[in-house]
Amino acid sequence: MTLVLVLMTALSLSAKCDWSTLKLQQYNQRNLYKWYVSGSVLDDTCVDYMFMIYDFQTKKVDTMNSFRGICEVQFNKKGKYKMYLKVWNKCEKCDTALYREVNIIYFPKCNYTYTLKSTGGKCLDSMVGEMGMGPWVKGDTCWQWYSYIWNGPMLDSLDAKTFQSMSDYELYMYYDFDDSDLVHYDGPTNSARLIKYKFPHKGNYLVATQWYNKCLDQDTFFFTKISYDCNTSSVVKFNKSEPKLVGMYDLMGRPVYNVRKEDIVIYLYDNGTSKKVLVH
Repeated sequence: MTLVLVLMTALSLSAKCDWSTLKLQQYNQRNLYKWYVSGSVLDDTCVDYMFMIYDFQTKKVDTMNSFRGICEVQFNKKGKYKMYLKVWNKCEKCDTALYREVNIIYFPKCNYTYTLKSTGGKCLDSMVGEMGMGPWVKGDTCWQWYSYIWNGPMLDSLDAKTFQSMSDYELYMYYDFDDSDLVHYDGPTNSARLIKYKFPHKGNYLVATQWYNKCLDQDTFFFTKISYDCNTSSVVKFNKSEPKLVGMYDLMGRPVYNVRKEDIVIYLYDNGTSKKVLVH
């Protein structure tokens, strides 16, 4: 999750129009982008603006809706895009434009494999895991790797069956990632890809592995759930992380934020797959 302040240079300046107070803020979380335009020049009733998105793949420009200076776009396809903000003064007959490029990527070959081991001979009380390199190629300096483990009252309040059945998306929405229950952290170096950890006591442990492209400011998470109780059933393991839900769309490909019963919605996941779902 990133908040970036973008101060853009006007493309066209006129002596009779002063655009110096115009600012464009950008917020993005994975493929969801929000832009916010502000500046005292907008207080002038003669000044108006419009957001547009140019798709490099289709060579088309779409006008985007905005509300109180905020434009929100959820990109559902991999590719390169450019956001334009056109601002004009209808009284003075002058205009300017601000823009920001967006490169939406997916994360192939991101995987996390691990084994459970015994250090005392009684039960499997530790883990050793390794993250795949993901889309990294030799010489690429943009990629970073992070690993986290959480355990504490919030997760332990869930019984093991409930914890194991929760999807990645449910955990992401449920859990507070700024919580003090963080028991392991490493990154952004390559060393974070190897995780060795011994469970200090029984409970639910959430292992998060993150691949992050710092140049494009995009990332993906995989979650691995481990419920450890040496006295009963050793370790329950969930080997394969589910793809994360990154967006919902109607049959026309438009973002959907609120769904109703009997609606047909397209779910888009961070590995590029999608499926149609009838909401019950």
